[in-house]
Amino acid sequence: MSIKLPALGLLASAFLLHGCLGGSGSSSSTSVPETVDLSAFDPTTADICDQTVAEYCLFPFPNNFFTRADAATATGLRVNFAAEAMPVAQPVSIPPSQLAPQGVQTTEAKAIDPAEWNRNDGFSPGSMLLARLPGIDLQQTGAAPITDIARSLDADAPILVINADTGERQLLWAELDANATDPTGQALIIRPAENFSEGQRYIAVIRQARNAEGELLEPNLLFRAYRDGIDTGESIYEQRRPAMDALFADLEDHGINRDELTLAWDFTIASQQSLTERLLTIRDDAFNRLGGQAPVFTVDEVGLAIDGSPRGQLSRGITGTFEVPNYLNSAGGAPGGSFNYASDDPDALPTVRNGNDTFTARFRCQVAESTVADFSDPDSAVSPARAAIYGHGLFGEGPGGEFRAGNVRAMQDEHNIMFCAADFVGMATEDFIAGTIHRILADISLLPQQLDRSQQGLLNFMFLAELMTHPDGFQSHPAFRHGPEDTLVYDPAEVFYDGNSQGGILGGALVATAPNIHRGVLGVPGSNYSLLLRRYGPFNERFGFILYPAYPDELDRTMTFALMQMLWDRAENNGYLSHLAGNHLPNTPTDKSVLLHVALGDYQVTHWSAEIMARTIGAAIHEPTARLGEHTDVDPYFAIPRIEQYPHAGSAIMVWDSGAVDLETGRGNPLPPVTNTGPDTSVGNDPHSSPRSTVSARQQKSAFMQSASEVINVCGDTACFSDDYTGIAR
Repeated sequence: MSIKLPALGLLASAFLLHGCLGGSGSSSSTSVPETVDLSAFDPTTADICDQTVAEYCLFPFPNNFFTRADAATATGLRVNFAAEAMPVAQPVSIPPSQLAPQGVQTTEAKAIDPAEWNRNDGFSPGSMLLARLPGIDLQQTGAAPITDIARSLDADAPILVINADTGERQLLWAELDANATDPTGQALIIRPAENFSEGQRYIAVIRQARNAEGELLEPNLLFRAYRDGIDTGESIYEQRRPAMDALFADLEDHGINRDELTLAWDFTIASQQSLTERLLTIRDDAFNRLGGQAPVFTVDEVGLAIDGSPRGQLSRGITGTFEVPNYLNSAGGAPGGSFNYASDDPDALPTVRNGNDTFTARFRCQVAESTVADFSDPDSAVSPARAAIYGHGLFGEGPGGEFRAGNVRAMQDEHNIMFCAADFVGMATEDFIAGTIHRILADISLLPQQLDRSQQGLLNFMFLAELMTHPDGFQSHPAFRHGPEDTLVYDPAEVFYDGNSQGGILGGALVATAPNIHRGVLGVPGSNYSLLLRRYGPFNERFGFILYPAYPDELDRTMTFALMQMLWDRAENNGYLSHLAGNHLPNTPTDKSVLLHVALGDYQVTHWSAEIMARTIGAAIHEPTARLGEHTDVDPYFAIPRIEQYPHAGSAIMVWDSGAVDLETGRGNPLPPVTNTGPDTSVGNDPHSSPRSTVSARQQKSAFMQSASEVINVCGDTACFSDDYTGIAR
């Protein structure tokens, strides 16, 4: 585990007040003490641990304490984690199984190497704020819960986060980690209900915190020394006092009295450059290398049968490969590789391995019967399809798996769409089978082997889109033509995106950065992984069986999720949401919008994460939406604008309801737990695949996936019900 300090929350009475104790938590209640007893603190770790939370070195988090000044970065800061402060993975021995085909064997304890984190110039725009306040009771304190986030904007809100410059309040909720089995391992988690803004400094405030009896908590001794102007007598602590005084002054400028504070700290969100520059660098370099030409590709097989059996509603399948510059340090971009950097400079950017290495990516395209009814008939008419890319789910594969599923084929045939798919490498079947994912769970230092490869995967998808639009791409191959006039079977004018689950979690990053994709449907989407995973129903049995033995300390576990998010931002929705909201990236088309299709009570991707996305990108929602009279939230979809009229232009969020559990049929699903835990997967049916399996949802997706894109009303004056909804015939 990382460095732990004594449980000083139990020593709140240890002030040396010359016989006088200031017991209310407010310096105005008694005479101000002249000294404070910090004998239980360790000054030797004060330069790497923020001891204003004494129980855990890296709390409170995120925190400008863990940065250093750096004029070379966009924020003027650089993250500066010390190796000695990082969580330590313990040895694990996991035998091979279906859930871990290679097993995992580690033989020594190993701290997370902070080098990759220390490239950042700030923290995640979706940061989970972490602290430890022993004895805090959030209900007695009056903190806003996930079910009533509007309370976080109240003038007297006890837990708040403000923009340090503007004083604007951040919409948020607070929760105690419900996964902890021991109170000493239970972190206080504060989550933004809308992402923080890139490059901005924020101040987190906890004031008038109370215990279960409603009594005010005593603040940490060091924090109180700063708050109340008490000399600590230690130069290492006094060096920080000017920064703390400046923080208190900022708060007072925004109407927050320092004598009310139980804890406060500041943090800075990473800049656009820090979050996006690696992906944009490889994108721009790769397209420059094309020199206006199409990517090199091969068609290896043309046929309807898949795995030996034909699939209904399709008339042709086309499989092959295409070449993409390889920016990973593994030959050919094989699993286990991370970015190829020319140096150890923290500002170095990825370069092509050996200057010329290529990644051979797989693709499969599927032509529907509505496009060409029968390729064996040379006179069969061609109705050119729209071109779209499909994004697969967790550890799936583009040319196989769910891409062959009935709902995908139905979408193609009902709406005359030609889908092509590639592997979301980094989060694909081959990464799972190779054991890369499982080794990362046992040692979070290895995370770049996933997220860097995911960025390569996003680039691969952009090259696939280029093949679909370029005259010398798929248009030039006879497999994509038919009939006596050699008619192209699809319209190459524009390529759309449609992805589900993981394809909805990564798809926003793709749409935001692709030079050749403007519209995307994100099915059962989410942002961010640090929020999603603990609320993912099967997490413990699929991933926790490795992660938890490797990081047995419960505070370490929570911390690893927060740390991973800082890097995941580079390759998933969370790092790119603001760039779907009008803040467009360099060398990127500005006409971008997405349609979010959400499953109410989703067992795998919590619907609350899609709501965060909607607020951040300004997506509007269909009304009515909530399961009438039966929603967990006091004010469902607070701060998400309503669709005023149809058709709607721009981004939108639609929540699809499968209905409450029907005890006779077992269909339907309960609403999720309001704690940061997954739902009981033994009750009802997971609605995760319901939106894409609903005819009217596919109609709405089709209307959106057009050059003249619009969101149409397919739900009428009611909520949007999935086809598996038990209370209505559709």
